Amino acid sequence: MSYINEELLPFGFCPGCGHIKIAGYIDEALTRLELPPEKVVVVTDIGCIGIIDKYYKTNAFHGLHGRVLTYASGIKLADPELTVIAVMGDGGAGIGGAHLLSAARRNIGVTLIVANNFNYGMTGGQHSCTTPFDAVTATTPLGNLEAPLDLLGTLLPSKPAFLARTTVFSEDATDLLTEALTAPGFALVDIWDICVAYFAGRNPLTRNTVDEWMERMDMHPGVLCRGSRPEFSRALRDLHEPLCLAKEAAEGDGGGAREASEATSESATPPGDRVALEQVATSSLSARTSVLIAGSAGQKIRSVATLLGAGAIMSGLAATQKDDYPITVRTGHSQSEVILSPDRIHYTGIETPDVVLLLSDDGLAQVAKAAYSWSPGTRVYADEALAERLDTGARVVALPLEETAKKVGRLSLGAVGLGVLLAAESLFPAEAFEAAARLLQKDKVAEINIAGLRAGMELIPAQGDPRT
Repeated sequence: MSYINEELLPFGFCPGCGHIKIAGYIDEALTRLELPPEKVVVVTDIGCIGIIDKYYKTNAFHGLHGRVLTYASGIKLADPELTVIAVMGDGGAGIGGAHLLSAARRNIGVTLIVANNFNYGMTGGQHSCTTPFDAVTATTPLGNLEAPLDLLGTLLPSKPAFLARTTVFSEDATDLLTEALTAPGFALVDIWDICVAYFAGRNPLTRNTVDEWMERMDMHPGVLCRGSRPEFSRALRDLHEPLCLAKEAAEGDGGGAREASEATSESATPPGDRVALEQVATSSLSARTSVLIAGSAGQKIRSVATLLGAGAIMSGLAATQKDDYPITVRTGHSQSEVILSPDRIHYTGIETPDVVLLLSDDGLAQVAKAAYSWSPGTRVYADEALAERLDTGARVVALPLEETAKKVGRLSLGAVGLGVLLAAESLFPAEAFEAAARLLQKDKVAEINIAGLRAGMELIPAQGDPRT
């Protein structure tokens, strides 16, 4: 059967355009492989070749110029069982050159077809990244001075699954596309094409001379690479599947516990120092709660925010963390947004925080403008010296945070503040925070944070519950 929707013919390309032949070669390759149309996705971007996806009886996705591989990669990662065909021109290849490099390095299972006609044919025949030396285009009327990009040679060091070059006139085009579609990883077929509207009229690139151009540019036809590295989307799943099974088992997913245990024990240990945040306590938190920690560089704001999120996860909650700091990194403000929820978190933005921990002048300066609009529903826990200078409609609780931290250790201020939050807000049990600190930090650092947490928690009974 043909994969082309004949009701949409003829193709909307210029008469004699090489894109018509490429459309036919893709159809022939799909027909040979007899792939289920519903398991095939044709992905395109802007450019003359970008209209090709609508002519096939398959799934299709059309996006921005040069970004075809970003969409194709996402589709393949979402479902490795799909056959994903990305089609772009040499213009898109130049605009999205970084995506080419990344796809090849990852060896993600996408077949990329580049309709390489050496110019931007849709917008008037401007020169592209593959335009040969001396070629005449709308933007190089006296001849091109830039070196043409060898698409295959550029990607060769990554050794992806398949790299090949051919022309719209070659008899091997369908064979190469068929092999590319079955290659176990990233495959690129660079098809030298003819733009009859612009390039062919200005340059002697014809059916008879295309082979001479390849020889002159030292870009020969045929298969340049057949790699053997693992395909990325499947390898990624294999790497994470044991952890996912373990999580499902921990959540009581039927009989998954035994399966998870077997998968974890039989799988090779992933590289690196990965640790599992296993549940050690249970949180009574019943609703999504957003926490803003605002302080200064050097106060370990991001570190304690990570412990807050890890402790939440180890209490059965979901957690996200988003950090903000200036380019100087070690000076100025440091701010972390942490969301804790008994349910999955699908949106990680915080419009107005539920809880704020304010630890320094830098933090105060950073939140001052937003704080003015906070309502009493937001609880702000601030050091005494900062609380009196905060202009806000939120409920402010002044505490001797810095004074308390001095008694514990120089870098314990953030942990003292988190102790206040755990005690006052009942986010999750302190034992989960302590377990997270011992799991994720060096012993000496963990003990300082644990001591700071406990000191902070002691401030609440002395002050009474700030929420009442």
